[in-house]
Parts: sequence; C-alpha cells; structure tokens
Amino acid sequence: MPEEIVGNDKWSKLIFYPDWNALELKWLPATQEATEEDARSSMEMFASEAVNRRPMTLIVDTTEFFHRFGNGFEEWREANIIPKYNASGVKKFAFVMSLDYPGETVESGLEPASEGKMTFPTGWFRTREHAYEWLAS
Repeated sequence: MPEEIVGNDKWSKLIFYPDWNALELKWLPATQEATEEDARSSMEMFASEAVNRRPMTLIVDTTEFFHRFGNGFEEWREANIIPKYNASGVKKFAFVMSLDYPGETVESGLEPASEGKMTFPTGWFRTREHAYEWLAS
C-alpha cells in the first residue's frame, strides 16, 4: 500500500495512506528515552495532522512504544487530544499492541467501542492485519 511520511520526530513518525485515507502514528524504540513532554508532543503532532488531513481512520502502532505515561496523562489526553480526534471527523481508531500487552484485544473478544468523549469506536488489536480488516469493514 502506498504511504507518505507526513511528520516525524525522534520518538515517532506519522504515515499517511492516501489510497486508504488513513493516518498512522508509529511509535519508535527511542520512546524508551522519551520524557513525558516528548511523548505528549508526538501525540499533539498526530492529533493536529488528523485535523488537517481529516482521515477516515486513525492507527497507533505501539509495538515499539516503551515510554510509561505519568500521573494526569488520561486527563491531559481527554482535554487536549480527544477533541482534535473528534474534530477530524475520524470514523474508526485502531491501536496495534505489542504481543506482551496484558489487556484484552479484539482477538480475545473485546468489542471496539467509543471511549470517554470519543465520537468514534476504538479497537485494540494484537496484529496489524486484524486492525486493517476492522478498519476496512
């Protein structure tokens, strides 16, 4: 599938798939050294790009994400990131998790659903293939 790198920093890269109208945040192994501010800055870059491009779907690949968010992260995300996702008009959001992710995923029976103030369903997946299948459905 053709792709365009539309943004990057030391911690992540943003990939746009024009044929699919999808925007991806691909976290990089350097996140192991990222500060809270660094990781939040990458998320802000992604959310702003979503508003600018207005993709149908969003993907976050966390398979190489090693930063651990601190206290207050969820509140910050809810106030600063989710409104931009909503404003982008996105229809579906998929997280691709690492194989050692301890939580439930779509493959284990968790149904995609809207979370918090999101106006679209989010699915948590073990593989890119399953995420792509759901996003395309």
